[in-house]
Amino acid sequence: MAGSVVAAFSGGILLSACGKSNNTVGGATTGASGATGASGATSPGPMEDTLNFYHWAQYDDPKIFKKFTDQYGPATKIDVYASNEEMIAKLVAAGGTSGYDIVVPTGVYIPQMVENGLLEELDLSRIPNFKNLETAYTNQSWDPGNKHSVCKDWGSTGWIVDKTVVSTPINTWNDFIAAAQGPASGNTSVLDAPTDLTGIYFWANGIDWTTEDPAQLDACEKFTVNDLAPHVKAFDSYPGIALTQGNYGLSQAWNGDARQGLLATKQPDRYAWGLGAPLTELWMDNWTIVKNPPHPNAAYGWINFILDPTISLQDLEFHGYNTGITGVKEAAQAASFPFLEMVFFDDAQVATFRAGAVNSANQRLVDIWNKAKAAAGG
Repeated sequence: MAGSVVAAFSGGILLSACGKSNNTVGGATTGASGATGASGATSPGPMEDTLNFYHWAQYDDPKIFKKFTDQYGPATKIDVYASNEEMIAKLVAAGGTSGYDIVVPTGVYIPQMVENGLLEELDLSRIPNFKNLETAYTNQSWDPGNKHSVCKDWGSTGWIVDKTVVSTPINTWNDFIAAAQGPASGNTSVLDAPTDLTGIYFWANGIDWTTEDPAQLDACEKFTVNDLAPHVKAFDSYPGIALTQGNYGLSQAWNGDARQGLLATKQPDRYAWGLGAPLTELWMDNWTIVKNPPHPNAAYGWINFILDPTISLQDLEFHGYNTGITGVKEAAQAASFPFLEMVFFDDAQVATFRAGAVNSANQRLVDIWNKAKAAAGG
């Protein structure tokens, strides 16, 4: 989730079924050819017995995977990664033999993955529930026509803090930095992703975090490696629950992961969530199918399954990110899900979000990330 997307949304500024017995989805039973059935949409056809994910951790309700298997048959297997860079490097190294069916990249990484032949071109007729997505989350600039991806969800980045460790309110990235260097020194985690780590410096100083200016990158490296890293205990992309279990006093976190931490504790008032300010990121993660997947019908079946409004609402309750399904906000409010202010953002908040980019600075950011890990105090 280190990158972002771009689209118009709510007047603000954004980042640019059936039965297990026949193992089909899409409202019609078909043969292996995936012929069009009574629903008018092409079914994936009979699904294979396995579906392999390369995925972010703790990112979908485990009960949904079980429900998918119970209804349609495929057993789901998941390997996890902590950053888009890690995921892409593994797929490239595998040379088409990874064995994965589905990966979940952040939007701005998709053109790079397509260029490297890592993703299948999608047949949207095999995903009839695609129609349930709001148009703000389709046809993004990094994947016109949704040729290779379908929105999973979107969110942003901020922090979660144990108020018994840091008593002063944290309202901005500069406050976060001061707390990390002060009362939470040696007890702070940052996201294990190059762009999010370096984003702390850029967002705090009002600098475009997609900058390619060598002077700005030099300044970011000096701050990150010399001034921040010595106070960092861990690079952790999933710190929410760990923090509320006492492992950290302060953590940079994605909004849904921080919400999971609050849901996991019996003392939520002890902790505080803060949305990054004055600027922060906006990202969209996406369902994609790996090039030449071993289980293509199951992959299409999964994507269609997860876009069902009822399934999507269940998943949102677990992971805490806006899934972009029409009516999901109203359904979550009607169900009285807790901490919805951490899931759905207003126009004023969205106006402070900034899209990421994959550009000539990315390798430099990876180098800064590696140097920061070497210099970390944890």
